[in-house]
Amino acid sequence: MSLFGFELRKLLFNKRTLLIAAAMAVVYAAIGFGTSYFLVGSGEAYKTYSALAAPVTGPLDARKADEALQSYEALKDRFGDNPEMIYYGTSSDPVLKFDVDYANYTGYVNEYHNGAASDSLSAPYGVNVLRGKLTELARDGKTNTFEYRSVKNQLDKETALGEPRFANTVEWGNLFTNWGDTLMLFVLFIPLAFIISSVFSREASTGMDNLILSSRNGRRKIVTAKIGAVAVTAAILLGIYLLATFGFGFLAVGTLEGWDAALRSVPAYVRAPFGFTNLQFTLVSALWVLLSGTVYALVVAFISSRLKSQMAALGVSLLVLFLNIGIAALGTGIQSALQWLSDFGVASFALVGEVFAGYKVYNVFGFPVPYYGALLVFMGAVIALASLGMYIGQRRRTVA
Repeated sequence: MSLFGFELRKLLFNKRTLLIAAAMAVVYAAIGFGTSYFLVGSGEAYKTYSALAAPVTGPLDARKADEALQSYEALKDRFGDNPEMIYYGTSSDPVLKFDVDYANYTGYVNEYHNGAASDSLSAPYGVNVLRGKLTELARDGKTNTFEYRSVKNQLDKETALGEPRFANTVEWGNLFTNWGDTLMLFVLFIPLAFIISSVFSREASTGMDNLILSSRNGRRKIVTAKIGAVAVTAAILLGIYLLATFGFGFLAVGTLEGWDAALRSVPAYVRAPFGFTNLQFTLVSALWVLLSGTVYALVVAFISSRLKSQMAALGVSLLVLFLNIGIAALGTGIQSALQWLSDFGVASFALVGEVFAGYKVYNVFGFPVPYYGALLVFMGAVIALASLGMYIGQRRRTVA
């Protein structure tokens, strides 16, 4: 235990890391508060939005839908036909923002039944579309195929969950964006990689590893202590991000309104195949970020164990972090060919928005396995291989 404490002090409880952690906490608090407070213009504007949303919380209100759609059409004359321009143009006006949100919600209800024109043929959506697809597959005698099982599974989930319901979830949507968008990779995972990349490489660069590896503690005990220190350090830094963005995000408006609303009332998760409430999904998301961040930290530690320069270890770690973003930038053809590599890259599995926002399955011996299930197996394998690699690498080291 004393060896673990020693390694933890070297990695986390030192002046440099504590200063970085303090600066990170300030940045995360600012992100949580700023993105939340100005989401609808101001704290007072949020109250206005909330008052407008309260009477129509629940299933689709046909009268309100007509009013919102008329308002939305008028906004097109003002801002053009670009939804993003309309969104940003009305973000400081709570009344117009509410009309836009409810008009969009009306579209989500229609998509629940009939899908959208932009949907891919390989990823159908909408209960009527899915029923039609099942009928087509049954007519062609393909009831014992992966495609049939996948479509039926999706239809069963959608039918059980029912139509999306409207609720004031703007703050919860903001929270899940902070935890599920690429911003997190820059403000959380890059500092995490910088801190963890020193765990082995700093000692190797100064020659201290020769003394440490030849000490009476033995290499296995030292590596075990380092792995434990890496996991605890990662958990603390990840926890700072989660607590700061959550706490200061809701502090900005002074309410947890919408905590018991369905996750599918959040626009970005309207197609999520889960019956979570927003509070339940917050817990799931937090655990997922902690797990995926720790997995990445162990990968960085493994890289550090193979290199003698912290900057080289950091460079390789950042390459691993942004690999699948680079693949996506190469075009749809290359991305399609490397889809597995893209799906299981850090910049995908670390973001809750990538993992939980839609129905996504893999064909495993003809049966649909959900994306998050495949990722759990994958991350477990990465933890085992990275840890084993550190043990083997240090055991084979030659002490000068």
